[in-house]
Amino acid sequence: MKRKIVIAGERVYMKFFDMKLFEPKAKEIDAEIVPFRDSDEQKFRAVIAAADALIVLDRPIRKEHFAVMPGCRIVLALSVGYDCIDLSAATERGVIVSNCPSYGREAVAVHTLTLLLAVHRKIKLLMEETRQWRWDYNICQPIGELAGRKLGIIGLGKIGRKLASMVKSLDLEVLAYDPYIAADIFELVGAKRYYRLEELLGQADFISIHAPLTAETRNLIGGKELKMMKNTAIIVNTARGKIVDERALYRALQAGTIAGAGLDVLGEEPPDKDNPLLDCDKAIVTPHMAWYTEESLRRLRDQGLDEIVRVLKGERPHNIVNTEVLPRLRAR
Repeated sequence: MKRKIVIAGERVYMKFFDMKLFEPKAKEIDAEIVPFRDSDEQKFRAVIAAADALIVLDRPIRKEHFAVMPGCRIVLALSVGYDCIDLSAATERGVIVSNCPSYGREAVAVHTLTLLLAVHRKIKLLMEETRQWRWDYNICQPIGELAGRKLGIIGLGKIGRKLASMVKSLDLEVLAYDPYIAADIFELVGAKRYYRLEELLGQADFISIHAPLTAETRNLIGGKELKMMKNTAIIVNTARGKIVDERALYRALQAGTIAGAGLDVLGEEPPDKDNPLLDCDKAIVTPHMAWYTEESLRRLRDQGLDEIVRVLKGERPHNIVNTEVLPRLRAR
């Protein structure tokens, strides 16, 4: 009987229109791809009951799902973030959780910098001006130079480090906050380390978020934190929408507590049409596509399926998230 690799989550199908792209890798382990797009929960549980591997992007995988997947050996988040998967439930069941942490590192860093510069240069306001057949750049005053200003990076992982290296040519001073990264990494990328987020927020002219969504980082930036920032500061979020309290952010933009925001992610995606950030002159919002280049898309597919192949062959995955499960696998 062929092994079954179930693929679920609407955003998977936004990225990959044709599931046949996954078939060559699946054939290496005599497996078949089982696409699932239905929203019906009972049908979903029936399909995953026979899964040897599960690939998801945005569909929540909780304790009750692991309970009905006795043969599942790996759940792969086809993204950097894996917040849709219940890690403790996976570990309890001895199921590997893996992700794809490096497929779009450069693309996300480039998009982050693009948003930062676009908000700083007030491109949204100027585009509306020219669209209305007006030609007055004075509406965007004041705009200062970048040199000598401070970029605060929250989360100094692969993407945060890439961004830090990119901005060196802009003469930006890099500050960083990440309680889980060793000191030598800060030194390696030339970032001044801050041990308290509050101190970084008060010093930075630009804030860029590159942290995963966890219980610790949910609403990490709320009303209190926004008030700690300079009223000239710009915040950019290309990580996860729920790290920032959107209502507090909108209030801060309207009140002039901060100067602008560049957002590639929102708490609800797609957002409600009445989300005020979409029409805010001080905010630029893009549709969760910072990761995208054609090269990133290919790497995502290949890196993700390689993880599945390794695990179903009995090999250790490259990007295991719940390392606590490893001793249990060795004991089998």
